[in-house]
Amino acid sequence: MQMVKALENQKNWSKQTIISFLRRMEKKGTVSYFVQGRTKYYYAVIKREEVIRKETKGLMDRFFGGKMGAMVSYMVRESEISQDDIQELRNLLQELKEDNDGKCH
Repeated sequence: MQMVKALENQKNWSKQTIISFLRRMEKKGTVSYFVQGRTKYYYAVIKREEVIRKETKGLMDRFFGGKMGAMVSYMVRESEISQDDIQELRNLLQELKEDNDGKCH
């Protein structure tokens, strides 16, 4: 019930929505649970970084044909991007170029 109360307050979700969400996450293998008495205790099965990696790849594949450039281009053009963000992207691209010696994967 703690999770239900927390998500009801944070996301304004109903109890049934939260239960459905947890079931979907369980089917995806991201969470599991154990039962103690009448209570289900959920816990993460994989690390947050792994979930982010898988979901980002799925998003890129579904909406951008698996092309990272198209996804990044869309995100940059459709968002407010700061000078710090631009510099971070430049630094990342330069680092990747140096690491790959100009070779593509």
